[in-house]
Amino acid sequence: MSQKEETVIISKEMLSKLPGVGDEEVSAEERELAKQVGHTFFTSLGSIPITQNGHEEEDARIPESVGKYRVFNHSMPAGQLPHKIDGSPETESKLNSLLNQKDLEHSMVVACAASVSAKFNDSEAVLADKPLFDGERVVYFLSGGGFASSDTALSKWYYLRMSKELGMRVFVSRYSVIPEHVFPRALHDVYTSYCHLIQKSGFHAQNIALVANSAGCNLALGTLQLARMQGYSLPGCCVLISPLLDLTMSRGSWKRNHDRCVLPLVPVSQENSLARVYYGPAPAAAGFSDDDELLRQISHPLVSPLFCNPAGLPPMQIQVGGDEVLLDEATEFAHCVQRENGSAELVVYPQQNHYTVLRGKLQLDQVYGNTRRFVDKSLG
Repeated sequence: MSQKEETVIISKEMLSKLPGVGDEEVSAEERELAKQVGHTFFTSLGSIPITQNGHEEEDARIPESVGKYRVFNHSMPAGQLPHKIDGSPETESKLNSLLNQKDLEHSMVVACAASVSAKFNDSEAVLADKPLFDGERVVYFLSGGGFASSDTALSKWYYLRMSKELGMRVFVSRYSVIPEHVFPRALHDVYTSYCHLIQKSGFHAQNIALVANSAGCNLALGTLQLARMQGYSLPGCCVLISPLLDLTMSRGSWKRNHDRCVLPLVPVSQENSLARVYYGPAPAAAGFSDDDELLRQISHPLVSPLFCNPAGLPPMQIQVGGDEVLLDEATEFAHCVQRENGSAELVVYPQQNHYTVLRGKLQLDQVYGNTRRFVDKSLG
């Protein structure tokens, strides 16, 4: 069996244990399998078949007693100003090229748990991308998946679980994924969907809770930076769960927790590194190596938001496992926000890795409980 075929089979097995779907506790066998899957999957990013990642249109077969969802397309609201990106003319040029593609379509999901829908007489209205009433609070959610998956059939269960636990409708960006689409396409998609919510749909930014996990956290902070640059209102709060914030993979927990976590350390210098697959080609100027040029470009705050200026960002809650390779960057970012007199609550789950943070009833209860408490406090 080729490595490509093996990756597809293992990835499907991992999808059957998608975080947030099952409440069963994590067994030692599942924990070990997840580590094997993660290390195989993320070392084979460049060869992932497009049909096995990104968007899956198949029916999620969700009974109405659980909830309902709708997929819809939208475009960038008119009248957008060109981006001015300090320190990265390459990123500025790429983002503005996407901004000028007027026929570029973007896609979102709106999900509503049955317990939320029951509060309204018109059950179909809960699937519209308009506020149900003035001041409605909603979640804007960005899924992880190593930039290789943004919405799958099984993910719908996760959105509806979040809707039930937080008591709100959940809007999800179905952003473009690697390897077909490289930076900054996913960031542009996510930013465009946020603009749609606050400009065309009519949601008040202060009533939006931006929630993300894993690679989605990278895109969440990129979106906040772009919105801040353009002078747009920012969400009322932001929750980052197991955030991937540094594509240079330079913090110590990448090595320290490698044997306990599901994410492998693949150096930026290797062709199959997440940084290379996500960012795409970065040809160096004369006298410099491609590795040096790639490292320079992925250190930009829109690619590695650990290095952004967090001043003025909304209140943050950062949840991370104590056994994650991402522990140090999550902790460092929380401290950076606090140094800028911002609000950042850091929640560390001992002995949990990037997979088990969102697995098992007891752990899920903690994650949803902490998220709900923070969102309720922040949005009022």
